[in-house]
Amino acid sequence: MKENDKEMYEPELVFYAGSALLEGPVWDSVHQLMYCVSIPDEIIYRINPKTTEVITYQTDGPVGAAVLDNEGMLLSAEKSGIYRINPETKKRTFVAHPNTDDRMRYNDGKLLPNGHFLIGTMGDPEIIDGAAKLFVIDRQETKELLTGLTIANGIGWTEDEQSIYHIDTPTKKVRQFTYDGDTKTLSDEKVVVEITDDSSPDGMCVDVDGKLWVAEYGGSKVCKWNPETGSKELEIKMPATNVTSCCLGGEHLEYLYITTAKKDGEPLSGGLFRVKLR
Repeated sequence: MKENDKEMYEPELVFYAGSALLEGPVWDSVHQLMYCVSIPDEIIYRINPKTTEVITYQTDGPVGAAVLDNEGMLLSAEKSGIYRINPETKKRTFVAHPNTDDRMRYNDGKLLPNGHFLIGTMGDPEIIDGAAKLFVIDRQETKELLTGLTIANGIGWTEDEQSIYHIDTPTKKVRQFTYDGDTKTLSDEKVVVEITDDSSPDGMCVDVDGKLWVAEYGGSKVCKWNPETGSKELEIKMPATNVTSCCLGGEHLEYLYITTAKKDGEPLSGGLFRVKLR
């Protein structure tokens, strides 16, 4: 079957709660569980795709991202700060709060393999041009990585862990930077993907072949891009206009899990989907 055969990539609804803004899917490969956040509902969801069991964690204000650290604890980026949550007991411990601008909330975040938590911000409730930032948190130490952003969004990294990818949504670009984990600095900026249609890049992930999967908000699709050439290799159409983020999951990382945002007239929008890639 050819890769562009649409029937091979049919989205399957995995979870639905009518979320206004479902975001930030994270796969727990140890327990085969999916985590994602409903930002304005102030909820983290833990979903078992096999049993359909759902566990919720209430957050203190809108939650932009929740990732698993290297000890299996949740790092939750909430309006009032970053918290470490035990997924089993739900015990919460304050970690840090690098954002000091009350006009902003945390948005997309990812945990690098070295344990550094990258977390961006955006204006809330109003978008503020140039006011967003990207922070790195190492234990309780925080540092600004990027400033002058508007909607700090999707994050990924190269297989050798020497470079990171980052999306500032209004620019419609994915940029690549060399990341020095010792000094916590970015350098060698270059654009590797540019979206030229009416959609906007939101969340993203990197697959086992080093290709970039970018959720395109307003475009009803998630697309695979080659960062070496900047070319689009695959487009998967979704039953929701506002596609927010994606991650690999499954026992062999054979699925692409995709989050979406609610839109009137689209009964499945706001749900979590998956597409079998191989």
